Amino acid sequence: MIYNVVTLPAATSTENLQALEEVKDFCTTDLGRGGKQRWTYHILSESNIDSQLQRLCDPRSSKSVDSVTFQPCTEYASLNQDRYSVEEWDLHGSIWQFNAVYDGHCGHDTVNFVCKRLPSMIRISLQALLSSSTDTVPSSELVSEALANAIRHLDDSIRSHLFDFLPCDRLCELSPDQLREHIQRHESEWETISARCTQGATVIFSLLDPSKRNLWIVNLGDSQAVLARKRASGEWSGFAVNSLHNGSNPLECQRIMREHPGERSCVSDNRVIGYLAPTRAVGDTWLKIPSVYTRRVFGEYIPDWMTPVLAKQYAGRILTPPYVSDIPDVHHFVFDVTADTQESFLILCSDGLLDIYDNIDATLSESDLAERGLPKNLALDLLRDAIGGEDIDLASRNLTLEMDEKWMDDITVLVQRF
Repeated sequence: MIYNVVTLPAATSTENLQALEEVKDFCTTDLGRGGKQRWTYHILSESNIDSQLQRLCDPRSSKSVDSVTFQPCTEYASLNQDRYSVEEWDLHGSIWQFNAVYDGHCGHDTVNFVCKRLPSMIRISLQALLSSSTDTVPSSELVSEALANAIRHLDDSIRSHLFDFLPCDRLCELSPDQLREHIQRHESEWETISARCTQGATVIFSLLDPSKRNLWIVNLGDSQAVLARKRASGEWSGFAVNSLHNGSNPLECQRIMREHPGERSCVSDNRVIGYLAPTRAVGDTWLKIPSVYTRRVFGEYIPDWMTPVLAKQYAGRILTPPYVSDIPDVHHFVFDVTADTQESFLILCSDGLLDIYDNIDATLSESDLAERGLPKNLALDLLRDAIGGEDIDLASRNLTLEMDEKWMDDITVLVQRF
């Protein structure tokens, strides 16, 4: 056997210096996980941090709302599952403001469905209320009821679509071959239904009336609203409006256990039946209906969901559904426009911001956000603080980490000025 020998000249000192120059701004981290595995990231300059962040978070500003939505990991399977709405509705000659953050989980189908349908459902309900009322603004109770009902009706439509496609009594009667044939014959419809039933979305939104006197904030899930107002003394105060609907909230866990007495697995490891962190959401229909759907249909005919064995394991814990609620919390605030200052902010954010931002309402109390002033994008400023602020190393790591999986949750922030 003849070998070809390749001779490589030794690098010159200049080439060695060039090589060192190319890697001098790279570092590694274990992300606090311990162990031997390390991931590389690039230390950026201050200006490059700003430009990279703006490229990744798509900052936008309207007349009164600043927005960002952010996910630094660009792998296809990890694309951002957050969505948001910023809308103004001209109803009976007056402008209502609607802003929402939708946080999807387990896929994009349900959150896309919610983002597309919910605003129009709320607008139609509000239009009907205004048409039947002699007042410029209907009673707060009627508006609150309409807002909650819109979410519930949207969630009901997902279940109704499934039950129309495959009623429970028929499912129990079909043989395995008949069930397979039915699904294969209506494959396209099944793909839409099954995706919405096995994925979910949390929702938080605000509605401001034309006078800017009445503000409604509605929450279903674990996103957060923070309201900040400027006092007469000039000091800012901020407070979290809503509680979080997830397994880390003891009140939510207690509620679920009360609704399912004697079921030890209804909450496990701070998750609904040991699977889902949010305790209230649109979708996640398999956790709201009889377990036969999970055992016979979802586990068998959704290739990318979970294995049939695991599906049957979770189905064994679904005894008295529903386990995930579609009942939102509705908060109503009345501002005295003759006495209160108009300098106020409302932050709506997905739970990804809460994961990396300690005590967001305290930030407002310290005037950190509010004193930045206009015309800056306040949502972008808040995101910059969250990913590292003036800590160049931390901000660079959060922006440039070379990792195939998400190293942080999706983050969406809306900041409304009024």
